[in-house]
Amino acid sequence: MLDIGWTEMLVIAVIAIVVIGPRDLPKMLKTVGGWVRKARATVRELQTGIEDMAREAELDEVKKSVESATRVDNWLDDKAVVKPPASQSPPAAASPQPSATATAAAAESGKPAKLW
Repeated sequence: MLDIGWTEMLVIAVIAIVVIGPRDLPKMLKTVGGWVRKARATVRELQTGIEDMAREAELDEVKKSVESATRVDNWLDDKAVVKPPASQSPPAAASPQPSATATAAAAESGKPAKLW
């Protein structure tokens, strides 16, 4: 990742001893270690959150595809022709014309008859 070899680490350690001093070096290393630990924990949380969102997105896609499939099935069921059983006769179609009694009653009252 950073591709730091042993010679580079040795140079950094010598510079740190000269600049920081041997007495404060352990405190500084402890502080840097804490920062690295926090950074790794933050990256791990971020990575876990992204993976969870990806899983949820995949589940949402699967859920949508299942819902669309059931909608197609329901649509096909609604469009299917259902024949009545042979023992029952089909219901009589309603006549679009008004009945004779309705026209006679309308004629007596002087009002026009309702056609439907």
